[in-house]
Amino acid sequence: MGKIDNRSRRVTVRLTALVGMVMLASLLMSCEDSGDDNNVDLSILEWSGYQHARFHPEYNAKYGSQPDVALFAEEKDAMQRMRNGYRVDLVHLCVNSLNEARDSGLIKPLDISRIPRWADISPSLLEIKDLKAEGEYWLAPWEWGYSTVAYNPEAVEIENPTWKIFINPTFKGKTALTSSLGVNHIIAGVIGGWADPLDPTEAEMAMAPDIFRMMLENARFIWSDGTQLEQAWVSGDVHISYVFGSASMRWKRTGIPVRVVQPLMTWMCGLSLSANGAGSEQQAYDYINAMLDPVSGVELFEEYRYGHGNSRTVELLDPDEIEGMGINDPAGFFDRGLFTGSTPPAKEARLYQLWFEAQAGLD
Repeated sequence: MGKIDNRSRRVTVRLTALVGMVMLASLLMSCEDSGDDNNVDLSILEWSGYQHARFHPEYNAKYGSQPDVALFAEEKDAMQRMRNGYRVDLVHLCVNSLNEARDSGLIKPLDISRIPRWADISPSLLEIKDLKAEGEYWLAPWEWGYSTVAYNPEAVEIENPTWKIFINPTFKGKTALTSSLGVNHIIAGVIGGWADPLDPTEAEMAMAPDIFRMMLENARFIWSDGTQLEQAWVSGDVHISYVFGSASMRWKRTGIPVRVVQPLMTWMCGLSLSANGAGSEQQAYDYINAMLDPVSGVELFEEYRYGHGNSRTVELLDPDEIEGMGINDPAGFFDRGLFTGSTPPAKEARLYQLWFEAQAGLD
């Protein structure tokens, strides 16, 4: 009886939230019909796929339209644009890039008193390393989840699979590598048995050139577009790759064979305040607060199956859908995976150099 009552409460709450979304959408449409009501003064550097109005209906309803959004595929590209003078008010970063962005003077600390929903953020997310420095927060957690190494169990039979499948000559021409160099050096670190793949010793880094070379020799291609990877997977051109967690779950639902290889790479991303913003700072804070609305979190989960910064979002989700995913237990979720935090800048630069040298050696 208690379980039924609890589920009924969740359904009621969710229906209420959805009604609110419809009302906000209606208001937004009426605002967009009238250019006079468009008071937007906000620009954002955003990952492709996260720019949609359904993730921040509260902001659009208040200011009459979408903010000005420029898309990027890699955080390095976004930060380089900012270094080159591109002016933007908010940038969507992940924790592994925070130190670089902060040390480069690209972002400034948040005034959390201007984010009403800050108190609803899951406490364990606020304890993640590098989120807070000099006594201040530099990113508002929005989404978190995992990525993974995976293979097609219908195409290859692997007993006790490990990440060393990337360098196994048996699979030459059947693997694909991501264009993210940070991910590739973590993969190499796990293959090499480094004590901390994010902070290798000099002896461990000496192993990197050989591991990079074997990874590259085995790879059919390097992908930056998830659609390209999925097409190669379905066609049978590729059987092994680094895969976004959202894609691996969607593939399973749609019948594409995929099996995850441990450990998972866990991560967290969110919104940071640019140091050179030219728009309205108040709108920037209103946008962050809108993204932290549980309604936004429901949309995030429905689209990507990711966890949301607001701890109250799980109250709006179907318990059966989130069972076993860790969405309602971020602390336990991060304990189970290899968190993709930052690498000391000098070591990261050296690893990038070694990767490019390995690539050049194969040309």
